[in-house]
Amino acid sequence: MAIAHFTMQGKGGIGKTFVAAILAQYISSTLDENGKLAVVDTDPVNATLSQYNAFEVEHLAIQDKDSTRINERNFDQLIEQMADAPDTQFVVDNGAASFVPLSNYLIENTAIEMLLDMGREVWVHPVITGGQGMLDTLNGLAQLIDQMPKTVKIVVWKNTYFGDIEQNGKPFEQMAVYKKHADRIHAVVEIPKYSADTYGIDIEQMLQQKRSFAQAVESPGFGLMSRQRLKNAQRDIFERVSEVLS
Repeated sequence: MAIAHFTMQGKGGIGKTFVAAILAQYISSTLDENGKLAVVDTDPVNATLSQYNAFEVEHLAIQDKDSTRINERNFDQLIEQMADAPDTQFVVDNGAASFVPLSNYLIENTAIEMLLDMGREVWVHPVITGGQGMLDTLNGLAQLIDQMPKTVKIVVWKNTYFGDIEQNGKPFEQMAVYKKHADRIHAVVEIPKYSADTYGIDIEQMLQQKRSFAQAVESPGFGLMSRQRLKNAQRDIFERVSEVLS
């Protein structure tokens, strides 16, 4: 079955592309010989996912030629690709700059409903984070859930890199925003929090080099223990993703 995975959140710099890269790597590792994966980067400002070469990435041009204006009509190409590929899984990384235009497009054109009617599955992966961006990402999550059709599977990714996701001593699962929307949330995936001095440095280096886990593990640029830690991190993260997507 064709499945479309969208990473969406209105705030930038919180790990959406990391989540998209994880999804692309995990799905790629589980495909059979007939399975297909399409990875699309719609970020007009920071097209980070397009810089990966571990998987083929299409950068969707959504700005008018010779202009910085985002033309929502340019999303037609993406939806038509999904409609024409019944055996393909899509991972779409949506940047902060394209969040509102893509959301508007999907809602006003009932694009998700059309895909669902065609037998496709649509999954939306919003990221929430700790630290200063917590309230912004929680508000963005609530708005996103309210906008999406109830048949969309929503997977919340908790990124604690900038701090714990707590409000008045309560974790996310005890917050009002979660309780209000619990019936709409398909799953919650917490990105593992590792030691900053070991795993943290290795993962950051991997991300800076735009490498997949598999590429980093095979790279002579990473030491023996760095490669071992990255193997561990990949296993931990993939196990969590497997529980949700399998």
